[in-house]
Amino acid sequence: MRNTVLIGMVVCIAACMAGCSSPSAEEYYQQGRQYREADEPVEAVRSFLAATQCGSREYEYKGRSFSNIATMCRICERHETAYRYYRKSAEQFFRMNDSLRIAHALNNMAWEQAVMGRKETATLLADSAEHMCPAASLFAKTAETRAAACLYAGEYDSVLLYTQKIPMESKDSVYFDILRAQAFAFLGENDSALCYARRVLNSTDNPRYIDDVYYILVHCDSTAEADSIRKMAEERTDVRTRLESGDPEWTQAMLIAEEALETQKVPMKPILFLSLSALFATVVAVLWFKRCKRRLPELERECRALRQSASLSEELALNDYRQFCTICNARLMGIADKLDRRGLTEREIRICVLVLIGLSYTEIAAVLYRAESGIGKDKYLIAKRLGVRTKDLQHTLREIAEEP
Repeated sequence: MRNTVLIGMVVCIAACMAGCSSPSAEEYYQQGRQYREADEPVEAVRSFLAATQCGSREYEYKGRSFSNIATMCRICERHETAYRYYRKSAEQFFRMNDSLRIAHALNNMAWEQAVMGRKETATLLADSAEHMCPAASLFAKTAETRAAACLYAGEYDSVLLYTQKIPMESKDSVYFDILRAQAFAFLGENDSALCYARRVLNSTDNPRYIDDVYYILVHCDSTAEADSIRKMAEERTDVRTRLESGDPEWTQAMLIAEEALETQKVPMKPILFLSLSALFATVVAVLWFKRCKRRLPELERECRALRQSASLSEELALNDYRQFCTICNARLMGIADKLDRRGLTEREIRICVLVLIGLSYTEIAAVLYRAESGIGKDKYLIAKRLGVRTKDLQHTLREIAEEP
């Protein structure tokens, strides 16, 4: 009996010593920052995750670690993953009752929703952030978020309105200049777009911002000034190439972050899980039965067949534009010729066909080997050219396809 008690005491003491000797959340967080500054994303994500898994009550450093992972996901255009990590950071800051940090986390969540085209959710989160902490510095950030939400929703006049309502000390913000330049470009006011694009180039070396400017300039009318600014931007940015070709280390880091989210999910109780599964199966069966009872229109059948294709790129011959047009005209009621008559470019016609089929931003980006943000901006430009809102683009393309 005594031996058992002694062994238990030794084990407890050893466990306590091991706990004391292991790094704290703050130490893991500082390691992650060092790795991130050294451009080692995999080690950075691992260190930040280790900080969040410490048993201590270091909520501040756990929240910061979640926030840093979210920011890295944002850089890689993984906006859904970034949103979920910002939400986790908000939960940690709630535990320490830090209203300013909570407000910034809510605003970051709002920004991710804005980029994903969910304007209503983004607005509600921005409102919550302002109510949580009515600080002037935060109002500037929420104004950026609201302007971005309007930009991604295709409401370009509202973008300019929000950029005029910001605090005076934030009026020279580089990001506001980018938003103004994008809004003016989509509204067709090239002189104003070029003016703000030049301001961005003169005030920052951030390659992501310069890449945004370069995208704007590509769609401005060709003039001596536009060509010179475009050349400056092209020489100073490598972000588009890196995102489209893919950086193996950043890709691995994102996989680690997404895997960690999946493993942290709390399993549902068995009875609740079985009940929900049965309900879901019943609903799916009813909907499938109703869908099978009616004969799908020809266009919908073709869109579904292409959407379920094992190799969509090969089936549509996306690398051979002539063959691509022939296939689309034959299967999708002459859509390629109809869009060509409306003055759309080859790239825009490819995107329109994929939108018509029903692919998401992520799926279109994967098929065309491009960044999601570029696809989103192209969709806004196409919708503007066709005179419709972005959210109505697929419906409009169906109407165009069904025209005689």
